[in-house]
Amino acid sequence: MKSFITAALLSVVTASPILEDRQSGAGPFGVASSTTDSGLANHAIYLPTSASTTGGKWPVVVWGNGGCGGDGNSNSKFLGWLASYGYLAIASGRPGGSGSTTAQMMTQSIDFAVKVAGTGKYANVDATKIFASGFSCGGVEAMAQSWDKRVSTIGVISSGLLTNYTAASTFTKPILYAIGGSGDVAYQNAERDFKALPANTPAWKGNLNLGHGGDLFGNNGGKFGKVQLHWLEWLFKGNAESAKYFTEGYKADGWAVQTHALDQLKAFV
Repeated sequence: MKSFITAALLSVVTASPILEDRQSGAGPFGVASSTTDSGLANHAIYLPTSASTTGGKWPVVVWGNGGCGGDGNSNSKFLGWLASYGYLAIASGRPGGSGSTTAQMMTQSIDFAVKVAGTGKYANVDATKIFASGFSCGGVEAMAQSWDKRVSTIGVISSGLLTNYTAASTFTKPILYAIGGSGDVAYQNAERDFKALPANTPAWKGNLNLGHGGDLFGNNGGKFGKVQLHWLEWLFKGNAESAKYFTEGYKADGWAVQTHALDQLKAFV
């Protein structure tokens, strides 16, 4: 695992009452601005602005930035919006920070979430449900969490393994790929990794011909953000509408899709 990290850094479903228009509207908890915590240096934290427990407790999203960059605000439009649906999101890198991040910094985010869940302003956080995701180099950081038993599922956004190409054959956690089509610099690596997954590893891979990163930097993270929220709402909150997105709903958004053992995937509820 250590060598992988080093090299890489070059079901029952029920309707949820909280889902609104994922592209234009925020969720009921209010769009979050990033903040920091003295217990987690060099990270940006997006916490729902309301303490309401409507819709259940708040699962955790740990995020890696494109280029493994150190600005935890680089995807604030997506992460702040995601928090509004009842998620604690933690990005590697301070708000407005610089420099580089590492896979170990994402692990620090997981350590922190597990430590503070159920306490103080994190009283509503559920650290038994953790999604490790990231864009480009940040996606490689997310894949490096594949062996962490505390992580439930992985998101790979316009990313693929850079070296140690056989690592994908060891991935066992459910994995979501959102790729920008053949014009995405990560396309070939993502396609290769998807094909290498073990036979019983559930995976959904969508390509949208928007290039590297797609519309992730648009309002609310665009369709690249929308597909991640659906994934979370299905797996962590058992939302029936979101589950259906991965069999039918994606067509309206133009995704070209391949799936892998998806029929074996059940919500973590």
